[in-house]
Amino acid sequence: TQAASAVAATTTMRVGTAIIPIQTRDPLLAAMTAQSLSDLSGGRFVLGLGTSTSVIVEDWHGRPWGKPLAGTREYVNLVRQLLAGERVTAEGAFPMRRSSLARRSQGAIPIYLGALNDGMLRLAAEIADGVILNFVSTRQVKRAVDLIRATRRDLRLDAPFEVAVFFRATVTDDIAPVLPRYQQEMLTYLMSPVYQKFFGADGWGELCESTARRWTTGERESALANIPATFIQERALVGSASAIKVQLQAYAEAGMDTAFILPVPPPGAGEFGIGQQTGR
Repeated sequence: TQAASAVAATTTMRVGTAIIPIQTRDPLLAAMTAQSLSDLSGGRFVLGLGTSTSVIVEDWHGRPWGKPLAGTREYVNLVRQLLAGERVTAEGAFPMRRSSLARRSQGAIPIYLGALNDGMLRLAAEIADGVILNFVSTRQVKRAVDLIRATRRDLRLDAPFEVAVFFRATVTDDIAPVLPRYQQEMLTYLMSPVYQKFFGADGWGELCESTARRWTTGERESALANIPATFIQERALVGSASAIKVQLQAYAEAGMDTAFILPVPPPGAGEFGIGQQTGR
């Protein structure tokens, strides 16, 4: 719904999903939606897919977590077949019988994958048109880019491949008022096993363990306060406009092609909604 609204309100910018969990929408529905949004936008739509987290998939949606790598490979293959106008029969994680769209897509629809750890990064390099990174430090971007380039070189793939990074951003000279908002969001990621492995590989394993321990033993306020500003500022854009500009340049030098940014206003500055504009 939000993508359709953005498509209708724009004429040149790309519009995409970042990300749709593969477990919550079957391949036929995803292909149908992607084709409609691509047609409405004149080919500006990007289909971003991923596996989300077990909390969102299993607890919130009541769907099986499955096997992320094998499931993603199968899902992307089925979506591409459907978009190509094929009639598809499949067994496995996404069974279907003689499924098809009314017609083939007018043009190729780029598929990007949300990826964190090595297995998904390699898979994205192999089967996708781009990758979407979330809550990453510049160290992690460089490592991901090196792995993607090596994988594509080994597979002799020379088509364009985009590395996009999703940022939350607050332009401010005082992080203290906005810090609780970021701590609250980061808590959900620090409690996720997938992200715990991801952050741990970047040197933040002790933070993951101490946050989870405090939260599960009922020390809720302590768990939130335990998340330091340095951890947040390594993977979000929080600071003065000039500092953020320097930070974005560092990400570009690490291998980021595109930054897409979610503005997070300081407390009392109001919330952003569809159709609203800001001077920043």
